Amino acid sequence: MKRLPLVLTFMVAMSWLVFSQVPKPEWLVTKNLPLSSQKTTFKMLIQAVPEVADFKTNWFTTWLEAKTNVAIDWIVAPNDSDAAKQKMNLLIASGDFPEIINSMPFDAALEAKYGTDEKILLPLEKFIDDPAVMPNLNAWLRKNPSFRGQITAVDGHIYGFPNINVCYHCTLQQKMWINQDWLKKVGLKMPTTTDELYNVLKAFATKDPNGNGKADEIPLIGATDGWNSQVDPFLMSSFVLDPGMNQKLKLLVDTKSGKVMSALNQAGYKDGLKYIAKLYREKLYYGNSIIQKNDQGRQLLASGVVGAFMGGYPGVMIDGADKALWRAFVNVPPLKSPSGYSSTPFYVNDGVRPDRVLFTTALKDPKLAARWVDLFYTYEMGLHKTNGEPVVRWHWASSTETGLDGKPAIWVPGGTAKVADPNGSWQQQGIEFATAEFRNGQVSPPGVDIGSPDSLEPMLILASKANERAVRTDVVIMPNVSFTSQESEDLQIQRVELERYAESQRIAFITGATDVDAGWAAYLKKLGELGLAKVTSTYQSALDRQNKR
Repeated sequence: MKRLPLVLTFMVAMSWLVFSQVPKPEWLVTKNLPLSSQKTTFKMLIQAVPEVADFKTNWFTTWLEAKTNVAIDWIVAPNDSDAAKQKMNLLIASGDFPEIINSMPFDAALEAKYGTDEKILLPLEKFIDDPAVMPNLNAWLRKNPSFRGQITAVDGHIYGFPNINVCYHCTLQQKMWINQDWLKKVGLKMPTTTDELYNVLKAFATKDPNGNGKADEIPLIGATDGWNSQVDPFLMSSFVLDPGMNQKLKLLVDTKSGKVMSALNQAGYKDGLKYIAKLYREKLYYGNSIIQKNDQGRQLLASGVVGAFMGGYPGVMIDGADKALWRAFVNVPPLKSPSGYSSTPFYVNDGVRPDRVLFTTALKDPKLAARWVDLFYTYEMGLHKTNGEPVVRWHWASSTETGLDGKPAIWVPGGTAKVADPNGSWQQQGIEFATAEFRNGQVSPPGVDIGSPDSLEPMLILASKANERAVRTDVVIMPNVSFTSQESEDLQIQRVELERYAESQRIAFITGATDVDAGWAAYLKKLGELGLAKVTSTYQSALDRQNKR
């Protein structure tokens, strides 16, 4: 075994001593390390990200190898998802494929192709179900059995280890932010209905709330590529539940009947389009929001002309360094339509994502690899992987510190480092293990200033609690499901035309190119001709299968 430099060995040992004194044993990965008496190397494919300069020389990579005696022979795919997927497919087609696939754009269709059909992926349940091999993941799944169906393929096998990131504010990520200073200047309160929002936006457009004497105010903006920055979903959810910008077919499930349906052909969707079209027609909804990128939205915010915007958190559109601008914008709870309807999607399934790490038949020692993966299902490993070196980048909380939920804190972000290190961790790559306990266990400093960007997590928790009242129990968004290879192949063909048409008509209705009332019947007919019912039927079959598992 190659020896680490003496200074590095000392630093690793000391850092281990520092953070092992306070935390609970179940948070740690100190059991049975190293994993192997002889150094073992796995060939692993991973997607590049801008935040990580070099996986091979990364601090966390070095630390991990020193603790486990397991090294990585890296194959790094491009950051672009399509290019990364192409590289992975070419490697597999060549027969010289990696032993482990990590953090790649892997979907249900690829799982069916390479797992169920071609048998290139190894089934993993025998490792997951053995607490001697994977005690951490095994324990979590036993406590949360409802998630097992989401990570199980149609043939009953599990081909990928999941990401577990139970982020409360992420489950309520459809948010709108409004300039509270402008509200005061125009003499209006926080809107609670769509009609009140219309009046607020009208006042923003006509009463010079930025005080520069110019009619340059833009009441409401969005973007196409930011996290929940598209304008329509938040507004549409006041009329019918809208799953959001990444779910173009707007699939929902009626909880009473279990029926899969689409919001695209619902009467509420029509009413929502008419409302949004009215905002667009009166220039209360910035027209370029339909095509502009997030960076363009950020520039508009920075120029001081925007009254409201959409985003999963304020940082989607506001630079955290501009603390005054950040403080001006506050959360708008979901609005009620004239009928009294109100909703917001609850992304309960986003907490567990399948296929984060997969094993191929090229893997020589899958049991050892499974033990290595299981280490990531601990808080200690997650903090090292995502944040970096303890004390320098984070530290365990003391017994007197309180978490965001008012309970004893687990960890404290920040440390002795004053600048970011682009090679100090894997950031979001690799398995994420952040339970609700862990995320709420971030220390809450005394006298926390909710209006400051430094208090992002506490602010988002409060905003999400305000939004949670609009979560409906009669209808939910379509959960993640697995498809057979044939279903995946059929859907790839059917969805392309359907999604393209639904998107083009959404824009046509909003911009006035097609009148909503005059064009609605033809729109419904075309959705039928393009096979919307067939697509929902396929999803219904997949959901029914999953519910039986």
